[in-house]
Amino acid sequence: MYPFKITEDIKKLNTSKIRNNLFHYKYDKRRLKSLLKKKVDKESPSFLSAYSSFKGEVFENVIYEHLLEFANANNAITKFILKGPHQKQHKLYNKSGLLIDKSAQIVYKSAYKDISEYDAMFFTKDSLYFVEMSTSKKTASLNKRLYKKQALLKVLFPQLKIKALIVLTEGSIGLRRFPDYCTIWVTKDLEDQNLLNDILYQTHKNKTISSFKNIKFVETTNIEYKKFQYFQTLEWILEKCRSNKKFSIDLKFFTSNRLGLYFDIFTKLYVGYLSTDEFLSLLPNYDNNIKRVVVTLEKINTKTYDVVYYVKHNNGKLFRVYLKDEEVNIKEKEQDGFTNAEVRFLLHILKEKHLLTLKDLTFTRKNLGRFL
Repeated sequence: MYPFKITEDIKKLNTSKIRNNLFHYKYDKRRLKSLLKKKVDKESPSFLSAYSSFKGEVFENVIYEHLLEFANANNAITKFILKGPHQKQHKLYNKSGLLIDKSAQIVYKSAYKDISEYDAMFFTKDSLYFVEMSTSKKTASLNKRLYKKQALLKVLFPQLKIKALIVLTEGSIGLRRFPDYCTIWVTKDLEDQNLLNDILYQTHKNKTISSFKNIKFVETTNIEYKKFQYFQTLEWILEKCRSNKKFSIDLKFFTSNRLGLYFDIFTKLYVGYLSTDEFLSLLPNYDNNIKRVVVTLEKINTKTYDVVYYVKHNNGKLFRVYLKDEEVNIKEKEQDGFTNAEVRFLLHILKEKHLLTLKDLTFTRKNLGRFL
């Protein structure tokens, strides 16, 4: 790993050189300005949440501007992806691939769905670094999100080592829990009230944005990568895990490194469906307004996999149902979330050959530990 060390300007959040550029970014200030207009108590949870979100946006842009300078001066960095006011506007709004989205963020999309977002991204000779920045002192949620982000990049760039640069503020906890592929930078808190007020109220008169002419600064369209088809991959997994005539679900199929990456990207992989009658024999008191019970193998945590049901109701609602020993956990899924989109897709391709029985699933759960 290259010894990418934090500079004093980044550590202290020195904005003297980059201040003008910060006013060229777009900020979501509507909620905060609305609360200020209503003279909401500045110690109230709603105000603190809105102000924290705004500060987080500014912090991200401060770090990104510093990273531009850092990359320009560091010969080990061969490519650095441009975003925000630095990238070309006419290249926005594609429906799939590695791109800059409408909010000027680096994302990977598949069929209009955002698979993952990255705060910044750069390359060395043999590695790709994705950057995550956070002003939250609690890091557990960020740490958990890294699995999907790294796994997706491993699929897109199989020839490169995938590493991460994590930028946090003083007082952040859980730093030792990050994976060993992470480089951790810790900065001062963003407390420049003049800067924050100038951005909030747009009191600064913009000058022309300062940019670098170095050829290492590139658009997402200049990056070569292996395409990842989100929904087609789910269908391929379903067909492959059911194709072994000796087993209802071929658990050995899930043991490859490739499938390990897919578990990190999708969290759950679909293996078939269960009849409504058999599902109700498990949960007799469950609402009988059921359209289809889809069966998945789900990554419950970093070490545990289990069978989980996704129950689609006739009224369109979707529920995650997880049975663990004597406990039953039922949770409604968001209508516009990934899981709902996945299940809607699966309902079109599930056929009678994908039907599973409780006997099949009992055998699967009994043997999961041998393979996953």
